[in-house]
Amino acid sequence: MAIISSYPIVTPQLPDKILGSNNVDAAGDPVIGNPTVQYTLTSIKEVVDQHYIQKLSSSNTTSIIPGVSDAGIVLLFPTAITASTSVTIDAVGKVVFIDSGDYIIQQVYYAQATSGTNIQLNFKTVQNGTTQVGPTTTTSFLSTSSTARHRVDITSYVKIATANTFYHFWLQNPGAGGAGSLQPQTIAADWGTIVPSAQIIITKLV
Repeated sequence: MAIISSYPIVTPQLPDKILGSNNVDAAGDPVIGNPTVQYTLTSIKEVVDQHYIQKLSSSNTTSIIPGVSDAGIVLLFPTAITASTSVTIDAVGKVVFIDSGDYIIQQVYYAQATSGTNIQLNFKTVQNGTTQVGPTTTTSFLSTSSTARHRVDITSYVKIATANTFYHFWLQNPGAGGAGSLQPQTIAADWGTIVPSAQIIITKLV
């Protein structure tokens, strides 16, 4: 092979190709031997141009009361979204990832209690009805005001390897603490809106 500096300099076109090493396959698994391959500039541009696009947003504008129990409940987002080709949610909180790929899951909750005793609310994500994915998130607080809200933000970056994988999002108010819940908040005056007690937003890398 000649010295690189001996080759002419030209303006690249999208169908042109460059050499590279194939380290991972389309599923993100390592490629044995890292073979040398060709990439078109068009394909490289498609990878560089990827960005996250919102595929689903669903909210619950009613009170969510898990009860003081170690069992926990599945969180409901009553706005069912079934027309999406990437991810859907039904009225009982089942989120189905129709397409494999990279997703961001944003959960926003507003915790509330009227008792000053140890209030603890715990959150987890369960995959395919059996396996917890990611860590448990918790909030613990004291509250003597029915209008106080404690915002809980949970953001997860997940790679869905198998199409039709499904998630449920769980809430627990353990028996050792006082009674807590998730509550909406009405915004008065000209705004006339309701901040939901629970909201989920899912975006996909495309």
